[in-house]
Amino acid sequence: MDKGTHDKFKAFTVKFFETNKITDSYKDVQWGSTESQNIRFQYLCKLFEEDQTKEITLLDVGCGLGHLYDFILEKNYDNIRYSGLDIQRDFIEFAKKKHPDGNFMNKSLFELETDQQYDYLVASGTFSVTVPNEDMKKFLEESVEKMFTLCNKGIAFNLLTTKMPSEYIGTTETHFDPVEILDMCFKLTNRINVYHSYKPNDFTILMYK
Repeated sequence: MDKGTHDKFKAFTVKFFETNKITDSYKDVQWGSTESQNIRFQYLCKLFEEDQTKEITLLDVGCGLGHLYDFILEKNYDNIRYSGLDIQRDFIEFAKKKHPDGNFMNKSLFELETDQQYDYLVASGTFSVTVPNEDMKKFLEESVEKMFTLCNKGIAFNLLTTKMPSEYIGTTETHFDPVEILDMCFKLTNRINVYHSYKPNDFTILMYK
């Protein structure tokens, strides 16, 4: 991603998620409910839930307030060494105080060096916000390629789908055609799982090396 486009995406996203008071709830990160967060987390965690390796490194791209880390601790994924990444400084500072044992970084995905490897990377809701006058599919493709470069084992991400009832489609959200996204992902690997049945407006893709 070129610097101009990167800076525009970063500035817009920071502004979009600005809040006067952090309450550590789904509302801070623009989700519909805690339940909608958790069902997405459940499907993202399928990426590594059968991995019995003693220690697994995981990077949460667009980690917000560390709610995925809350979920991981609640579900007793004891072998996960978690790191979170977000461009919203207030979110990162809050997450650091909440989880002093976690590794939280205030930077974007594209500011990570390619030699900084993790076993798995996940992104929940990271690609749902529409940046005006920008090619969101290109942004997604470049992000997925970057994530796949940084992983040792695999990545997972969720997206809003176009294959849904019209009443679920918002004007400030980006919806993706799952067939087109699958074609994009198959350029990187043929080891892919897709889940499109857990919510009417959402789907999750798991990709393995």
